[in-house]
Amino acid sequence: MVDPGQVEPILTDAARLVREGEIVVFGSAALALWLRRAPVTRDVDLWCTPRERGDILTAVMGEQSWYHRRHGAYVEVWAPEAFAAPAGWQERARIVSHQDLPKLRLVVPHPHDVLVSKLERWDPKDREHLERILDEYPLGPASFDALIDASPYRRGGIAAADRLRRFEHGVAGARSIIAARAT
Repeated sequence: MVDPGQVEPILTDAARLVREGEIVVFGSAALALWLRRAPVTRDVDLWCTPRERGDILTAVMGEQSWYHRRHGAYVEVWAPEAFAAPAGWQERARIVSHQDLPKLRLVVPHPHDVLVSKLERWDPKDREHLERILDEYPLGPASFDALIDASPYRRGGIAAADRLRRFEHGVAGARSIIAARAT
């Protein structure tokens, strides 16, 4: 398990391997760079540009790597499509620069965008993440609906019926929590 305090050093290690381009950290690990009460996560999900640098990250820092054995934490490299965030997420993201790596950008999506990307899975851990996000970044029903309408599930980017069904189930669950907090 990755403690929130480990996320930034792990990303620094990843940045040193990638050296230039862009790393996008998403999922629960991204919350560690936004929330005071960030959750523990299983791993650090990311993708990088150029894509071939992801192979190096997987070899050096992936699951069962020497890095994982030494630090008890690992990165999982994904394709950009794995982060099903609403349109415009890049404008809401936090950009982190490393002084010794001026040619590399670390992009950290806003917690609301991370939330929307997790709605397809919507397990108990994701419900807990929603509560933590809303504690620090309140979100009203209308703003939530706008993010949902901008998601790839609603804009045609994800068309598989089973995925859409899971997403809509998660939307309903999140909407009820958000509505209850708004009253």
